[in-house]
Amino acid sequence: MDDRIFEIKIADNIEVVIDSRFNIKGFIEFIRLSFNKLEIKENIYKIYFDKNNIEKHKLLINAIGNMYKKRKDFNKATYKKLILNFKKDCIVKIKKYQVLFDEKAVYITVRKISSKEFEILFANPKEKVFNYIKGIFLFDILDFGKEKIIVSLNGESKRLVSALISKHSIMGYKVEFRVKKEEFESTESFNVEGSLKEYLTKIKNALELFGVDNIYEWNKIKKEYRRLAKKYHPDLHRTKPELIRKIYDKKFRRVKESYELLEEYYNNRASR
Repeated sequence: MDDRIFEIKIADNIEVVIDSRFNIKGFIEFIRLSFNKLEIKENIYKIYFDKNNIEKHKLLINAIGNMYKKRKDFNKATYKKLILNFKKDCIVKIKKYQVLFDEKAVYITVRKISSKEFEILFANPKEKVFNYIKGIFLFDILDFGKEKIIVSLNGESKRLVSALISKHSIMGYKVEFRVKKEEFESTESFNVEGSLKEYLTKIKNALELFGVDNIYEWNKIKKEYRRLAKKYHPDLHRTKPELIRKIYDKKFRRVKESYELLEEYYNNRASR
């Protein structure tokens, strides 16, 4: 759950303080475009009640109510009072989140951005921590910048996230993670059906690795395997730093294991 609303007061008017970290652009645009009786001062919006614009006032209060519902300490009585007082003037304050910042800590946000990818955001980044995490996910990295890494979302990367967020320190630095754990939960089953699903998922991931849609594109698979195996072979990276060598070794082993898995699967299909 997300505490988008820091504070809500209902007296002579309604006063709401909203967390600026969330995507509230549409909410602010709605206020600016929907109300003529409006005062704006920096990040404070005062909306005066207009009896000729009741429906928009109702929409505004309902939007605030929906955000308030997501608070961990949601109070049903306060929510009902808010909805019933839609005819009051409303003051909306946009405020940055106040936290005690530890200069020695690295703050890391991991969040899903689509069904196929997620991002890792760093606040107060440290090079050693950044490189460590980049190394863990390097085989699935889609893009990265100085303070952000975009990673492919799959079963393996989910398991890596679950292991990563359990850490309290990395490379000697304190780390604090912000993540919705349910987005990265990987349900495992030990029955036959679960094992079959896991096996087929590995086949699917291996096919994606070699850039093909099905096992019958075997010639393409072999060609891509040779290319990747040559690219990541440890012998070609002996003179590079230890971290880089470990990364390429991991890549090479994954390429080799994926090819062996597909080879076994292909041979089993061909012998039927």
